[in-house]
Amino acid sequence: MVPAHIEGMGVDPGNGNLIVMLKAENNLFLPVVIGALETQNIMVHLSGEKPPRPLGPDLFHNTLELLGVKVLRLEIVELKEGTFYGRLVLEHRGVEYEVDCRPSDGMALAIRANAPILIAEPVLEAAGIREEQLKGQNRPPQA
Repeated sequence: MVPAHIEGMGVDPGNGNLIVMLKAENNLFLPVVIGALETQNIMVHLSGEKPPRPLGPDLFHNTLELLGVKVLRLEIVELKEGTFYGRLVLEHRGVEYEVDCRPSDGMALAIRANAPILIAEPVLEAAGIREEQLKGQNRPPQA
């Protein structure tokens, strides 16, 4: 697994899709297409905005904290038929649990929990791009 962070967000000029760009520690970028709601959930937190009411990821994070569950990490583990697959790794009372999730939802929660984002090496090999390739990327896989 390769540690990564959210490098930026934007719109793919080729097709108008909303994208979150992850940058892995090996300097490969992973563009992930996400929905409008997921974009908002991530952008609100990254910008430091405090919405008047909790968004979905805030509610989930607050509930996990109340129950004593810690978000250990988000892992992006697979790319299958153009779709990324993720899992949240949670810890409660010394036991780790893996929960299947969409990477976009997992990112929204991981950033709230200050948890690392990890990408499986085969996923980066299949879909990672170098910085100089970014302008030629037209159709990134979806979250």
